[in-house]
Amino acid sequence: EWKRILALVLTCEKAIQERCEFFERFLILLRRQLERADDVEGGLFDMSDDGGAFVKKLLKGFKRTIGRYAKIEDGMTDSIDDVEAEFEELEKWVRQQYRWELGDEFVRSGMLELEDGEMVEMETGEMEGEDESGEYAPVIVEL
Repeated sequence: EWKRILALVLTCEKAIQERCEFFERFLILLRRQLERADDVEGGLFDMSDDGGAFVKKLLKGFKRTIGRYAKIEDGMTDSIDDVEAEFEELEKWVRQQYRWELGDEFVRSGMLELEDGEMVEMETGEMEGEDESGEYAPVIVEL
């Protein structure tokens, strides 16, 4: 149930315009629950591969949403600044705890220096699933 609620809240786009205080409190709650996740027998979230990837993907998407609405904040009833500030606290915590980078900036190809000093060219498709732009962007399909 918690995963469904988490996905619902963190994928909201229009509600963030009118319910900034709710989102701020939700992010505080989420950070506190992640901090205590291991205290629950079996863990509140399985932060291994699948569970961690689920939460990370939701947080990355929510960060993009906050960024979009921060740019068009004029005329909003509440300020999104508090939501941004709380998200930054959560982002800092997951970076320290899980070494997650929630930004969209990552290298796909380049030169890599090996231990012996040899330079090799490298290309990776590993992060393509994380990128929801271009051909990976969500699409609304009308039936």
